[in-house]
Amino acid sequence: MQSAVLPCKAALPHVEPELVMWYRLTNPDKSTLSVGKKLITKDSRLSVAYYSIDHGFSLPKWDLHISNVRLSDAAHYQCHVITKKNLKPTRSNVKLVVEDIIVDIQPTDVLVSLGDSTQFSCQFTGEHRVQREQVTWLKDGKPLIADATRVTISTELPNATVTTLQIVASQLNDSGSYRCSNGHGAQSREAKLYLRDINQQMSFRSCSSFISFQTVFSLFIFHVFLFIL
Repeated sequence: MQSAVLPCKAALPHVEPELVMWYRLTNPDKSTLSVGKKLITKDSRLSVAYYSIDHGFSLPKWDLHISNVRLSDAAHYQCHVITKKNLKPTRSNVKLVVEDIIVDIQPTDVLVSLGDSTQFSCQFTGEHRVQREQVTWLKDGKPLIADATRVTISTELPNATVTTLQIVASQLNDSGSYRCSNGHGAQSREAKLYLRDINQQMSFRSCSSFISFQTVFSLFIFHVFLFIL
């Protein structure tokens, strides 16, 4: 889920505000969201982050935080500031744009052997189009750098943008979690790549076979010894 931080630019530098209010502007009226540190709205996803000034050296901030942003949150918001020095109240407006983007990744869990090839595919759909230049692949939460063994291909279709990550001759360091992103917060769910080492499995099986052979051979000698006795 994405979060949004709306800055209150009406707060004056080095001036302690007497009262700060946040409104959501709805034509032709407005609804009160907060007065000071107290929330008026019953929406628990909203909160006011107050940063007190340090003797006038830092700027006062009264940012409005919205967690788990929804399409219905898209609107104009207003910060209204009244200062202690009886200055004229100041206001600042900020527009929140919520992009309707759906990101789907397939497959979500992959198990391959070392040296094998595999791929993940992401599809971006929704009202707002994602350009292929915006697509970013993440591995373990960090941007993935494409190279000869990790190839990315992105294509813009009429109703979607599709991107593919191809992993050629997978190595141990390829295991982990993968996501695709539009570079502006919209991400897919996590997909995981698991690797198995066939050589270790073959070595384990060979060792198990050797142990079984030794056991059978030992039993055979034991039976022969009993027969002689």
